[in-house]
Amino acid sequence: MVQIEVLVKGMEANKTSDEANESTPVTFNVNSSINEADRGPGFLNLKFSMDIETQPAAARIFVSGTATLKGKEDEIDEVLGAKEKDGTTPSLFMKIYQRVYPTMYLLCGSLKIPYPAPGLLKLSQMAGAEETEQVAR
Repeated sequence: MVQIEVLVKGMEANKTSDEANESTPVTFNVNSSINEADRGPGFLNLKFSMDIETQPAAARIFVSGTATLKGKEDEIDEVLGAKEKDGTTPSLFMKIYQRVYPTMYLLCGSLKIPYPAPGLLKLSQMAGAEETEQVAR
């Protein structure tokens, strides 16, 4: 079984409208990437970033960090190729987002800006073997 350790290395949130609050109706636009940083026997290190902006402009959240997968080579490769049941969102990126989400939630609450949903990343487009770009509405 593959273990995934996520380390947030940077997080920034900005309130871009003085009128915005937690219940302001917005659409979230997400640009994200995940890239292989290092690989060795039994592990894979990835760098990730998520840039989340609202429309209309109310807030911007940026998160970056690393994810380390530990396990057997074939299991790691399986995780990298796995997709959700509907075939859209890479499972690995969702696992990273789920681990980062509680910190984002607390930050949004303290800034009184709209909260992104736990399942925000629903649509994805594979940009290449080592990078994923995602847009959520």
